[in-house]
Amino acid sequence: MDELSKLEEKIDRIIKLINELKQKVEDLEEENSQLKDQSKEIKTRVDGLIEKVDNLMI
Repeated sequence: MDELSKLEEKIDRIIKLINELKQKVEDLEEENSQLKDQSKEIKTRVDGLIEKVDNLMI
């Protein structure tokens, strides 16, 4: 019976670790999405600035 209890504890720890890892992955996916949005915004701004400079040079 003691072995069964030890196994249950190990399984519980593994499940806890898996849940923590899933949460970290979700957090990283959210951060990645935010960074992609920032990148798109920066690209749009830079493209706008380049267009303004081009217009000044014409």
